[in-house]
Amino acid sequence: MKGWNRLQVAMSFGGAIILSAVLLAGCSQGAGKGTNSAKESLSEASTSVPEETAKPAAPIKLSMINQYYSVEPPKADNEAIKFIEEYTGTKLDITWVPNSAYTDKINATIAGGELPQIMMITGNKSPSIINAAKSGMFWEIGSYLKDYPNLSKLNPLVLDNIAIEGKTYGVFRSRPVAREGIILRKDWLDAVGLEAPKTIDDFYNVIKAFATQDPDKNGKNDTFGMYEGRGMNGFQALLAWHGGYNMYGIEDGKVVPDFFKSEYLDVLKFYKRLYEEKLINQDFAITPGTKRVEAMNQGNAGLIISALDDVNSGFNDLIKVNPNAELDVISRISGPAGERQMLFNGGYNGLYMFPKTSVKTEEELKNILAFLDKLSDEKIQNLFEWGIEGKHYKQDNGVPVRTDGKAYETDINSINQIRYDDGALVTAGEDAPIVKKYKQMFKDNVEIVVPNPVEAFQSTTLAEKGPEMTKILTDARVKFIMGEIDESAWQKAVESWRKSGGDQAIQELTEQYSAVQK
Repeated sequence: MKGWNRLQVAMSFGGAIILSAVLLAGCSQGAGKGTNSAKESLSEASTSVPEETAKPAAPIKLSMINQYYSVEPPKADNEAIKFIEEYTGTKLDITWVPNSAYTDKINATIAGGELPQIMMITGNKSPSIINAAKSGMFWEIGSYLKDYPNLSKLNPLVLDNIAIEGKTYGVFRSRPVAREGIILRKDWLDAVGLEAPKTIDDFYNVIKAFATQDPDKNGKNDTFGMYEGRGMNGFQALLAWHGGYNMYGIEDGKVVPDFFKSEYLDVLKFYKRLYEEKLINQDFAITPGTKRVEAMNQGNAGLIISALDDVNSGFNDLIKVNPNAELDVISRISGPAGERQMLFNGGYNGLYMFPKTSVKTEEELKNILAFLDKLSDEKIQNLFEWGIEGKHYKQDNGVPVRTDGKAYETDINSINQIRYDDGALVTAGEDAPIVKKYKQMFKDNVEIVVPNPVEAFQSTTLAEKGPEMTKILTDARVKFIMGEIDESAWQKAVESWRKSGGDQAIQELTEQYSAVQK
């Protein structure tokens, strides 16, 4: 997650602000779940609206607020938006806000009272949004989903994760549930004579070799095995490999935080070893997470732990600097409990929520849900994935092939935050081998994900005291890794967290968990 690490999220559930920025929001969605044969013609599934598509006499006007990650906001005459409008029978009035300003804009919009009909909310677990939903500000839509062919297929696990007191207040934007892994320099791996790691010990050996065996063959001791940021982006992945909980576990019917367990301490010791041996960057505690990709692009590091689809767009500068550089992705590392991955950010990134002040009737709500349902049709999924035939891709023996990447970025990727589908209906195309690889991993690794059993619950104590409580642990974690405190001092920090409200938070979460088990 951008801005907050996973430990902070576990402690505070969004803190006191209305929304929190989300790390992976800019990444492509639903990659790699295509079910169509590559031989089917994509032209049959996109780029033209069939005459039989039911449309109202006049387009239904819908207003929306959403974010963008491109340098410029989507153009008013965006061809893909026009396609969506024609296909869905709507006229869209979209307020585009840069990601960096999105939280402030949402706060101001809510405070001003002039709300669009469709609000993309990234901080759906913040106390303000939770309280607003409970007070009746947003429509509860759980009973309506079954009436729509696509919405009725939303992942029930993720629906549980977004629920507020068992109720559904929005349509989530899907993300791969098993998204993280290792992105590494394959050419460096070959240079040091090692195979792709399969175990935790293998992983350590690769990191050590990248740091000590001059993998770039420049005769200098100037490389780190792994690059890490202050958010400790790789910590949760390593915790999964070691057999730990995904933020919380359940023991004898009681909620138990991950850092109570020995597996968490094992990961701390692993990081401490890397730090002491100078196998990772020594300034990790103050390094922005974005610096990790930059370090690899500059040839300073051999691997990072990240969302695997980051490899698809984040490393263009690496190839420019070193055309012979080769990347690879690895998603499964075997540990004491076998192969495991943490369920990534609950399987979603934000919700579409519908304020009752702007969606005044059930008929209006149903029109919006019908629009969103069609937004997940095969034609629109392929529009987001490939663009418009003849401009962004062509057919090569029935297989879509990208033809103009720059135009795709401008026209399609710029509006990608509208998309909420999981990519299940995307037509398979001509992807780069590494893209095909991570897409297959996304599908295969669903079976090994470890969920957070209390993802849907909220603690009043954590909402009020979360940031201060979190700081106790994040400070102690860094100090332990850097050798400034020992194991006894770490346990004292855990006890301090408990006394500062942690035990009360555990009780609150346990009561909610127990209530839904009855």
